[in-house]
Parts: sequence; structure tokens; C-alpha cells
Amino acid sequence: MKHWRYWSILAAAVLAVSCSPAYVERKEPVGDEARARQALVDYAKSQLGVKRLSEMDGRFKNDCSGYVNGVYALMGRKIKYKYVRQGRPLSESLYLTLNDKNLAYSDMPPRPADAVFFKNTLENSYDKITHVGLVEEVQDDGTIIVLHYGSGRVSRLKMNLRHPYDHKNDRGEIINDYLRKGGERQSREDLAGALYFKYGDLFRYTDP
Repeated sequence: MKHWRYWSILAAAVLAVSCSPAYVERKEPVGDEARARQALVDYAKSQLGVKRLSEMDGRFKNDCSGYVNGVYALMGRKIKYKYVRQGRPLSESLYLTLNDKNLAYSDMPPRPADAVFFKNTLENSYDKITHVGLVEEVQDDGTIIVLHYGSGRVSRLKMNLRHPYDHKNDRGEIINDYLRKGGERQSREDLAGALYFKYGDLFRYTDP
């Protein structure tokens, strides 16, 4: 009887371990990489409120991809795209480019200046990557501050993947902004956390 109880407990322990979710600890950037990433973030923040990206440089369109391209290009890091084709959003082409180099990820928190991709932020865009921004910081409660171009200007966007369908936390603080326009009434499906797809290490892809 004792043997039976021993093996039952052992089997239960093994099962519990095998069912535990995998987690990869984020490696914080240090030294030159940390400073270079922060320089990108600082420049991206300097554009907050800008409506016309021609103020950065006349080459970049007034959209989310134009903002990401502009920030990286004007900081000396050119993005070389693959998978560009007519009718495909440039944000999706950027994701496919990073994914091809194994630089797209979702198994750990993002680093400053990494790209963050969203799906289905536009009408009639089912299962398409339609928006991209840059990570500014990750807060203690898991809320991620994203810098992006949306609604006609550069602004901040809050996203919390621990609570992707909650607009506010218990203290009434916004942890997920509405990203997709939902008409007069917006739903939890329109929140940034609900529309999140993956991150991409754009910094390492553009390493000079």
C-alpha cells in the first residue's frame, strides 16, 4: 500500500511539472546594446505628437511603418525588407522578414526598441498583420508602453498581455488602449492586448 501511494505521488508530481507553462527569462541588454536601444527609444519619443512624418524626413509615409522606418533609418539603421508585394501591408512584410531570420518571438517580454506587431486592426483585415509599433518600456505590472503612429499622429499605446481583454485594472488605470476603431461602442476585442500578435528583434536585424 505504501508503495502504491509513493508511485501515485511521484506520478502526480511528474504530471504537474510536465503541464507547467514554459517560460524563457528575458536577457536584459547591457553595455553598448543597452545604450543604442535607449537612443532609438529616445529619438522615437522625441516625435510624440508629430502628425506629418515629413518633419522627420520627406521619405517616410504618415503611417505606422513609416514611423518605424524613419526612427531606425535616421538613427543609422536601415531596414532591408523581404516579402514585399502589392496588397501586402508593409508591417506584415517586416514581420515576415524578421521571422525569416528567427527574430520574431512571443515567449518572453520585449526589449526596448523591439517591434511589436498587431493583427486585424483595420476593417476587412482578417488574419493579417496590419499594425506595428516600437517598445518603449515594460512596466512592473506587465503593461507595455508602445510608441506608434496611429489616428494621424505619433502617440503612446498601452498593452498588457497578462490581462489582454481588460481596458482598466482594479484601480481604474488604463492597461490596454483601444487600438481598433469599433464605431460608437468599442468592445474588448478592440483592445491592444487582444490584437497583439508577436514581437520582433528589429534592433539585431539592423545591427550595422
